[in-house]
Amino acid sequence: MAIPILQVRDLEVKYHTREGILTAIRGANFEIHKGEIVGFVGESGCGKSTIASAVMRLLPPNGEISNGKILLNGEDLTRLNMEQMRRYRGRDMSMIFQDAMTSLNPVFSIEQQMVEAQRAHSPASRKRSERDLCRTAVEMLDRVGIPDATERIKEYPHQFSGGMRQRIMIAMALLCNSNLLVADEPTSALDVTLEAQILELIFGLRDELGTAILYITHDLGVIAQICDRVIVMYAGNIAEAGDVYRTFEQPKHPYTQALLQSHPSHRKHAHYLRTIPGVVPSLRDLPTGCKFAPRCELAQDLCHEIEPAYWNVDGQSVLCHVYSPEWRWSKEVDWIEDVHAAVLSPAEEHNDRSLEPAIIQTRELHKHFADHAGMFSQLLGRKTGKVRAVEGVDIEVRRGETLGIVGESGSGKTTLARTILRLIDPTLGKVIVSGRDISELGTRELQPMRSKMQMIFQDPTSSLSPRMKVSSLLAEPFRIHGIAVDEQQKVHELLKMVGLSAEQADKYPHQLSGGQARRVGIARAISLEPDILLADEPTAGLDVSVAAGVLNLLKDLRERLNLTYIIITHNLNVIGFISDRVAVMYLGRVVELADTQELFSHPQHPYTEALLSAIPIPDPELHERKDRIILKGEIPSPRNPPSGCPFHPRCQYAEERCSTEIPLLRMLPNTNRRVACHFPEKVQARSI
Repeated sequence: MAIPILQVRDLEVKYHTREGILTAIRGANFEIHKGEIVGFVGESGCGKSTIASAVMRLLPPNGEISNGKILLNGEDLTRLNMEQMRRYRGRDMSMIFQDAMTSLNPVFSIEQQMVEAQRAHSPASRKRSERDLCRTAVEMLDRVGIPDATERIKEYPHQFSGGMRQRIMIAMALLCNSNLLVADEPTSALDVTLEAQILELIFGLRDELGTAILYITHDLGVIAQICDRVIVMYAGNIAEAGDVYRTFEQPKHPYTQALLQSHPSHRKHAHYLRTIPGVVPSLRDLPTGCKFAPRCELAQDLCHEIEPAYWNVDGQSVLCHVYSPEWRWSKEVDWIEDVHAAVLSPAEEHNDRSLEPAIIQTRELHKHFADHAGMFSQLLGRKTGKVRAVEGVDIEVRRGETLGIVGESGSGKTTLARTILRLIDPTLGKVIVSGRDISELGTRELQPMRSKMQMIFQDPTSSLSPRMKVSSLLAEPFRIHGIAVDEQQKVHELLKMVGLSAEQADKYPHQLSGGQARRVGIARAISLEPDILLADEPTAGLDVSVAAGVLNLLKDLRERLNLTYIIITHNLNVIGFISDRVAVMYLGRVVELADTQELFSHPQHPYTEALLSAIPIPDPELHERKDRIILKGEIPSPRNPPSGCPFHPRCQYAEERCSTEIPLLRMLPNTNRRVACHFPEKVQARSI
């Protein structure tokens, strides 16, 4: 058998801190062969990025590889000094960083950065002319799908979209045809369509160049889609490792099973998602014995006392006492159920709210912004345009209903939500809440209604004042609206309602975890007992288990308080799990509106079809059978939208009529859905 490109043996990584020496990685063993993609998955703090930094020898100054070997093509990288490592990076191994914008230098053009990268990492390139190096860079940009690469290579990072910057990062990483590519969350925070494009690109380059890839992500659906093997990390240990098909079909470690059951899916019709109690332990306070034992449903005394050993079970390596001869089964504890089992059928889960009155209505709602990019043109007396963020939206939300709004970044989702809540004023049209038109109300008339309309913002930490304790943040809404309450009692009630202990009241936002900050934001939003709650990306940036807890909480609060939700997200698995109906937006317009189950099973708009085909599902076999549609290009700018149907430049079904005539959002015969498409029957024929 061929020698692996990368071999990691008994790797141990430590950090030197004021509190002492902390062990971040313990006894890690794995290898990656040519043309193989190995995925690393686990919650934040489990050691995934530390593994990547150690392999690249890019640990921070207080980090050290205290034991083990890292062999790249047989050469032990741990024995090399930094000057010797520079000869390996870029030439034999390269890395795609998580945030392309902070990884690219903003003061140099893409051309300058790609030419310099070749000179720095390839000795042969130093003898080549700048023109030759630039030609190679353009060829690589063409390969990763940058349009008009010859012209655009002269531009700077800020002139590219997020997806394009990520492609440029991949192009730079592959400039010298490295044997090993380390990808650290390369698709995090990207739209599902852009994510599909990047994953298809990585997969294609692997097949074309035979590159070995170490892929880090927290998304189990991505692992299932592109990886050959998967390694599950927990608290610095490899908890389970094996073939991706066997691991997803029959996971052996309780942690792996819990992660899979926490993952929301439009195919999983459970009323609640499974959550993992507790959090990943701090490196300063690791438990004795198995590190997962405090959160494990199967844990026995043995687990809390002795470190488990690795066991080979059906070809998978598992760090768990369950498979040791000393294990004794307890009658009170059943083995974890099938991770793919559904709890409720779609009919049982769906609540028909069609007879409920509409609590929110928008009529021909428009929101335009001044084009600040044209400020200099305006000073010169030239006519400037508008940013058409929302264009003629007609929707209604019934009392007690959850409406999901989906679409790519730039489609107008957040602008629509803020306009509905009158956080920004509409340009044209009406917003009717509980039968009252609020679109033209003044500040004084609008304030009493604020208590009935609340928003959960996308970034909970930045939306909470860093100078106020949690107790003050939760009491503030009552003070603003002049409502007399026992503040201490009310704060404790709110914290309990969102599943937080009373001790969190004395903390500042920076002392909270991401999940805790999100729950505080929810507690503040529900403090005045609103009728309407709008959540903007409520699970963005959260680990799968924490996100599951937030989704369960939102469902529970809806039932207990009879809340009406509008959920904005690019995660269609979240929408499929929590929403009653879905509105699909594209370039400021609603292009499809339907019941969730109907929309997911039979999309009628080409854009909806493409979005659904790109959903990452934690099931490798299903991904193989799935017909994926990779959209070309990116969503156009709302400053200069295309004529006719806004989606026609990217639509596989487009005809001449689509380029000249804007389709109306119309009700389809014998259905309860509305679609803005000239030829919905083409999508229907494809879906059956």
